Amino acid sequence: MKNSMLQLVVVMGLIMAAPAVASSDHGHGKHAAHGAQTGHEHQEMRTAEGVGIVRSIAQDGSSVLVAHEPIAELRWPAMTMELALADPALAELVNTEDQIIFVLRQTGETDYEIVSLETID
Repeated sequence: MKNSMLQLVVVMGLIMAAPAVASSDHGHGKHAAHGAQTGHEHQEMRTAEGVGIVRSIAQDGSSVLVAHEPIAELRWPAMTMELALADPALAELVNTEDQIIFVLRQTGETDYEIVSLETID
């Protein structure tokens, strides 16, 4: 009788656990497909906010050179880097040596662009 009851408990446990195991991503999260897109996934783009000083502006308005403070969300130290602008009209909002606050949006695995910015008084 004890063996039958133990077997029943084990079988019930396996039945209850099967759906959870079948749907598990085994710890790989959104990276389970290792970069493959089937069209059904929605790739969430990361955003982060930064503060910096405009050092130069591309003539075509495609990018700005910014000396920015550390950006903790991205684990970026303070540095000077060229950042693409999502809209060239953003370049018209700033001048060289303006202090700005800006929002970055991830556009690729390691690529980011400024989607909004404003000067700081």
